[in-house]
Amino acid sequence: MNKFRFTVKDNDTQFNLPFQVKFESVGREDLLQGYEDDVLEQIINPIEDFETTRYSHKAWNDNNELKTSTTYSFSFFDRSKDIENVLISESNLWVADYNFVDDSVFPNFSGITFTDKELYYYANSFKRSFFKLDFYDSVEPENQQIYFTIIIPTQQGRFETTDIGTESVPKVVQVRRPIFDLDYVGDKEGYFIYWLKSREYIPNTEFYMSAKFFNAKEGQFIRMMNRPQSVLSNKFNFKKQDFFYYKVVLDNTNYEYEVYQMWGGQNRVGTSLSNINWYEYINPQ
Repeated sequence: MNKFRFTVKDNDTQFNLPFQVKFESVGREDLLQGYEDDVLEQIINPIEDFETTRYSHKAWNDNNELKTSTTYSFSFFDRSKDIENVLISESNLWVADYNFVDDSVFPNFSGITFTDKELYYYANSFKRSFFKLDFYDSVEPENQQIYFTIIIPTQQGRFETTDIGTESVPKVVQVRRPIFDLDYVGDKEGYFIYWLKSREYIPNTEFYMSAKFFNAKEGQFIRMMNRPQSVLSNKFNFKKQDFFYYKVVLDNTNYEYEVYQMWGGQNRVGTSLSNINWYEYINPQ
């Protein structure tokens, strides 16, 4: 206990104690006011910039002509073959077609089983099928997070000529192929990327794109690779980060994007020099 001694004169009626006295409740009003402000701000939904903007494919040079298109090609495996015995030279076993193709070119090819008539008449099983592009912040599956998705419908794509008639009554028609030339006009669904205009909340400008095909006829997703499995000595034990993604870089100044391969120096793809190629991945039996 502290002791203090004061000298008091006979005519003094009061004296001052030189101590600061601060009660526990002092300042609580400021804390309550701050808490009240935080709660009110949450209730009234403060204005935050979550505006999205449209990113288009960055122009590229084709014989001194600037073009903005980008091309995706999706190829399916000849399922009559055994993937484990496929050689490096047999990359032609993946074909950008939804069904059986010309036997004179690919004998006995057996891809996904849409018929030419289903393609031509846009059967529900074909019309409801689609390609799904997912964009992640990382290629590591343990900690990656998906940020947005792009859908490319089967009602788009290049045409090929085929005959859906009979030998006596031919009927030559055009059906779709899973090769998509996307641009500002024509087939444009899936061409643009819509992403946040502000970098305040999510600063990411690089994403990793994976691809799947939803086959509504079989009710299942088919995963795609950026190279055919024929290039692998071990068809199932490989570095997934290098084979299941393309890198997409956003330019948030000009609102454009570019796509790069994940191997061999990460060259740009999606131009006339190199399509964005996807190949069906065959799971082990």
